[in-house]
Amino acid sequence: MSIKVNELPQATSVQGTDVLLVNTERGTEQVSVSQAGEFFGEQLRPDMQRVAKEQVQETDGFEAGNVVISNNQVYPFNSGVATVALNTLRQNLDYVVNAEVVSAFGNVQTVEVYDKQLNGFKIRYDGSATSVTIKYYVTGGMQA
Repeated sequence: MSIKVNELPQATSVQGTDVLLVNTERGTEQVSVSQAGEFFGEQLRPDMQRVAKEQVQETDGFEAGNVVISNNQVYPFNSGVATVALNTLRQNLDYVVNAEVVSAFGNVQTVEVYDKQLNGFKIRYDGSATSVTIKYYVTGGMQA
C-alpha cells in the first residue's frame, strides 16, 4: 500500500478482529472493532454528554429551579414575592427567565419577573392564592 501526502489510507474492509486505538482515562488502548460500539456507548458517550453539558452551561448559563411563594393578605392585596439567587453569576442582564405555575392554592392571575440583577431576580404573582409553587428557567446573560 502506498500513502499519498495529505491523504488518509483507506481500508477496503474491516474485520471484527481489527483494532482501533482510543484514548481513555487509563491512556491509549486497543479496542476491537466488534467491541467499539459497546466502548463508545459505555465510555465515550457519558464523557461527551458531560463535556456538552459543561459547554452549554458556559455559553448559555441554563439554570432551573422552583420557588414557593406565600401570600398572607386578603384579595385584592398580595404580599407574595420571592428573591431568587442564581447559581451562576451573569455577565450581563440580557438573560431570559421563563416561569410556570406548578401548583397553587387559589387563583393566580399573572406571574411577573422583575428587578433582574447579575446574581438574581425577584418574582411575584397577582391573585388570591395563598401559596404558589413556580418553576423557573433561566438562559443567557453569559456573554460579556
